[in-house]
This record gives sequence, structure tokens and C-alpha cells, in this order.
Amino acid sequence: DTLSGSLSFTITSLIMQSPVIAVLLTILGTSGTFGQVFNLSSAECFNPKAVAAINLFMEWSAFNEDASDGYCYDNHGTGYEGGQNFISCGGCLKFNCTSRPCDDRDGSKFKMFWVLESVATQCCQDCEGKIFPPNRVVSTTSLGDKCDTLEQAICKTSSDLSSAGTVGTIEVSYTSGNCCLDENTWSPAGTTILEKDTCSARTCMQGRPAQWDRQTKYQGGCGCCEYQSALLLPGDCQTLLDGRQACCCDGEMVVTVDQTAEKQSTPPMAKSIRTRM
Repeated sequence: DTLSGSLSFTITSLIMQSPVIAVLLTILGTSGTFGQVFNLSSAECFNPKAVAAINLFMEWSAFNEDASDGYCYDNHGTGYEGGQNFISCGGCLKFNCTSRPCDDRDGSKFKMFWVLESVATQCCQDCEGKIFPPNRVVSTTSLGDKCDTLEQAICKTSSDLSSAGTVGTIEVSYTSGNCCLDENTWSPAGTTILEKDTCSARTCMQGRPAQWDRQTKYQGGCGCCEYQSALLLPGDCQTLLDGRQACCCDGEMVVTVDQTAEKQSTPPMAKSIRTRM
């Protein structure tokens, strides 16, 4: 059997300092709570050692007509009456001590055994049936691309307003070791981007994940200019090829042009005019 329920995908917001694309995969159930419809027939703990405390293949005899003398046992020899539960797999799997009629040659009337009753809603089940507690890594896959992208699925919990509880969802995130995300574009490690609006420059640094490292040149944070792939502070000037001076003013490079204006019956007067580049 495959997992039932419809699939709803939500793409989370992208943050520049930690370029991780996160796609939340929520499996919508039909049982009244927005969570997974668990497939109990294929359900098994992601870690077999976590359920090793009980033997799911053992049966124990009960001789009374109402099975009141019957017990299920864990591997430490502790007995559980019919109807009692055993919780394992990080709180995800609830096993119930159950009985079935059986007139056996040893005179017993019932056989007691463990049966998986339910899976906690805050847990997750993958397509292979494995059950994962919250915050457990479900899978990690390298995509083998030039950005060294790693796909990681993690079981996360979210609030369920309809039942005032929590439900498990599988969150799939993509992180790059060699590229940083800039809006909708990936930039390779070593790329430097100037941001005159914040008087800073950010460089993509290799890592897991790769991320932007910002260096602020002017703590005032406003009015810087970008000129020949460099940041200039407000008031900084550069000499142009024609010998004129261009200065940073309110985020723009401007030059000062001297003009002589002739007026009737007045000597020439020099005027300074600022023009943008």
C-alpha cells in the first residue's frame, strides 16, 4: 500500500545569510487532523534497536475463559495485562497487548501478543513505511551538481489548530556547499557583490551551507557610490581620464563644471555647476 492523502507543498522564504531553499511536504489526512494517514501495515521504526525491547513474533498463553491471567512481556521480563500499551521509537509507536481465542493443546484459551495500535501524530512516515520521531533526519542525498547541492529531509512538527496538538511533516531543504543564493540566482563561491545602498560588500563563502559574508565599509550605511567595481564613501573623489574630478554625493558620482557667464555692464563671474555622471 502507498501512503494515502493529498500532498501540499509550501516554499518557505529565502534568507540571504543562510541560503537554504526549504520545501515543506505536508501529507493531509482524512481523519480530522491535518497530519499523515499512517500506513500501519508497513510501519516500522527507522531504528530497529528502538523497538528491540519487545518481540512482535512471540505469543503467550492465557488459560482463563476471560483471558484475565494473560500477559504480554517485554524483553526484560515485565508483564503487561491485556489492553496495556508499550511505547517505543522515541514515543512514536504505541503497541497494545492484545488477545485472540485459541484452544491450544496446552489447555490455553487465548494467546496474548503485541500489535501496533497507532503512530503518534507528531511523527513522520516515509514512502518506505519507516517512522521517524520529530527532528530526525529522514534522508540525505547529494545531487552531484557543480554547486555541491545537498538534499535533506527532516521530520518537523507543526501546530494543528483543529485538535490543539502537533502533527509531523517532512521538510525537504536544499543547501549548497559551493554557491550562495542571491534572490533567484545562485552565485559561485568567491563572488563579491557591492551594495551601495548599505555601503557594504558581500562575498559568497564556501561551507555547508555556503553563505554570504558581509563587510560594511561605512557604518553610516547610506550615500555610498559604486565606481569601477569599488565602493566610494560619501565625499570620496576620483580623477577621470579627462582630468576632471568626480565625487560621491548622495549615492551618485558627480563632476563640477566651471562656466563663465557674461552679463551686461558686469565683469565675468565664475559659476560652479554639478552634473551627474
